[in-house]
Amino acid sequence: MKLILENIKKNYGTFTLNADLELNQGEFHTFLGPSGCGKTTLLRIIAGFTAPDSGRIYLDGKDITEVPPEKRNISIVFQDYALFPNMTVAKNIGYGPETRHWSKERIKARTEELLEAVELPGYGNRKPDTLSGGEKQRVALARAIAVNPELLLLDEPLSAADEKLKGALKAQIVETHRKNNLTTIYVTHDQEEAMTLSDRISVFRRGNIECTGTPQEIYFKPKTLYAAQFVGQSNILKGTVKSIGEMVEVQCQNQMIRVKNCSYKCVPGDEVTLFFRPECCTIATGNEENILKGQVESRTFYGSRYTCTVETSCGKIKVYDTYPFQIQDSDCQIAVKPENIILFQ
Repeated sequence: MKLILENIKKNYGTFTLNADLELNQGEFHTFLGPSGCGKTTLLRIIAGFTAPDSGRIYLDGKDITEVPPEKRNISIVFQDYALFPNMTVAKNIGYGPETRHWSKERIKARTEELLEAVELPGYGNRKPDTLSGGEKQRVALARAIAVNPELLLLDEPLSAADEKLKGALKAQIVETHRKNNLTTIYVTHDQEEAMTLSDRISVFRRGNIECTGTPQEIYFKPKTLYAAQFVGQSNILKGTVKSIGEMVEVQCQNQMIRVKNCSYKCVPGDEVTLFFRPECCTIATGNEENILKGQVESRTFYGSRYTCTVETSCGKIKVYDTYPFQIQDSDCQIAVKPENIILFQ
């Protein structure tokens, strides 16, 4: 179902949440940001647990702003899973359908169907305290979708899982989302989770949605400097605009950097910030634009690549040197294409 958040505001003293957002049917959308930025507050407003001070919420064209949580047909998976400890796995999964007065036969069939879907057949009579963390997460996911919700909300569901388990659980979440064509909102501070799971990402900062886009847009074409620095590793150079044409020429200390002009509204003399990713740096052959001479200050080995810190005339630059490794000496020349650099004013 399509979700529209229209001028949502919530004030907590010195902190104010502001949100305008549209989600399409079947979209997997992630709220990404540090702790305390408003992600979970907005999730609770969507679920109906917290009332906004102003603004409207529309689900499938219907205004649900004043609708109580139990009547919104929205399901949520909490960080701690919140399974009922006195109930069996089957009872946990069947709780929602039971409150909606489904028949016993229908509840049983739906429970067995979901236990198969989350790869826990035969677990119906188990109690939550006999399950592993990963099994609890899968039961919580099955319980959340048992009533065929219009919208699924996931609040940091992998925060307690170890790295090995996270991979399996992420695959389970994506499979559940796709099989049911569920519009899904996922809250996390983990960049990798956001990048690998999402159709689109909203980056949060101090109660505001800083920018929204696909993982590729957020990573390579961020709309704000904050988003650029928050996601992944970045190279940031300060400089002064010298000329503007098809290219914007920026003086960065002793180096002139050329940036493809993407209708930047700057004029000569403006102080600007240049941004590009480490993977946008290549070993120069001598014919490229933006050749930066430097010395390798440090190298960190990650198996298939090194991350090198190169000291250049315009500052330190991170470079990914992938196998077969090309940076053999301490002296090197790095090239960055003008179209791979973003200018922020």
